[in-house]
Amino acid sequence: MLLAEDERVVLVRWTRRAKTAQALALRARIVLACAGPHVPPIVEVARNLGLVRPIM
Repeated sequence: MLLAEDERVVLVRWTRRAKTAQALALRARIVLACAGPHVPPIVEVARNLGLVRPIM
């Protein structure tokens, strides 16, 4: 997924702003992690963001 520069700026702002709802900030982080010419597998994105629980 490719983002325009203005879209990326808004998403980054949402991840850094103290008053942004945590759910919105998390969604912004996910989109930013998936943006770019190489889209990593969703499992890798989830693991990198700490969203995957370890299997016991």
